[in-house]
Amino acid sequence: MKIRQNGLGVAAAAVAAAAVLGLAAVPAHSADTKFAKKSPLTIGYSIQSAQDPYWQGYVHGIQDEMKKYGFTKLLTQDSQASPQKQVSGSLALINDGISALIISPHEPTALVATEAAAHRAKIPMIVGDVGAAGDYDGFVLSDNYHGGELAAQFIEKALAGKDGVQEVALIALNPTTSVNGPRSEGFTKTVAKNPKIKVVANISGHQTLEGGFKAAQAILAANPKVAAIYCLNDSMAAGAEQAIEQAGGRNPLNNPVLVGFNGDPIALKLMQDGKLAADVAQNPYQQGIVAVDMAWAYLNGQTPAFTDAAKKTVNVPVELVTPQSLPEFNERVKAGKAY
Repeated sequence: MKIRQNGLGVAAAAVAAAAVLGLAAVPAHSADTKFAKKSPLTIGYSIQSAQDPYWQGYVHGIQDEMKKYGFTKLLTQDSQASPQKQVSGSLALINDGISALIISPHEPTALVATEAAAHRAKIPMIVGDVGAAGDYDGFVLSDNYHGGELAAQFIEKALAGKDGVQEVALIALNPTTSVNGPRSEGFTKTVAKNPKIKVVANISGHQTLEGGFKAAQAILAANPKVAAIYCLNDSMAAGAEQAIEQAGGRNPLNNPVLVGFNGDPIALKLMQDGKLAADVAQNPYQQGIVAVDMAWAYLNGQTPAFTDAAKKTVNVPVELVTPQSLPEFNERVKAGKAY
């Protein structure tokens, strides 16, 4: 999941935009809704920000997979980091005669009007990452819990040769962020089984570089012997690295193992420079592929193979990138097969 800070009043904007386009009064989706292929066979994708490498990876996955099914056209709408633009833009895509809609929402609660409009037009709507709400048809996101497990296992291995109980800390996302729970729990529940690991701090870094810097400062001041810090996104990991450097770290006597989450370019550069030990990387390219597969299943009257059928969700695997695997991962990024 790529995390964004959301604006206020987005749900109201969704209703207003729908009304302008004549789509406000629409029936709810039901289990017997029949979706329709239209000619030319077209996918619409509402992007958070077309300049962000993460969402560019989504586009690459969609483009490659749509060829498999004979989709001839992809219409994209760049929200330019504006929730309001995304609401009106996604509804405009529906009016353009698409057969399937994929949307990576700024504000999941604002999806209701868009979902209803899509279903009225017999269009399946797949939510690609971030968060899902309302009457969506499918939700694709990373396996965040397993990502936390991978981070814990890496840190356990890195600290295995040290004497005594090792102190570790987490720099978390905002508590209300949907992936904060699984990314945290995957980690804490794994290390809880290890008597040589003790979690001494779990502080929110508010999802920003500055927040990660301040959280790491507090952790290092209160726990000078902390042996590892797990950051739940890469911006916070970059901030934590600055705090470690400022505190005189990066020497054999005071060098916490630092692990991030996302696979963002900033993290890959830190790893290349020897400042980040590992990073849990998401795969937006693969998520784009899965989103198209789900849409195609619905267009053919089939039910997608969900990871969690009750929530209509598919969890896409994550991977742990280390300095050893970084060159190969970078090659996939350059080829558009990861980001």
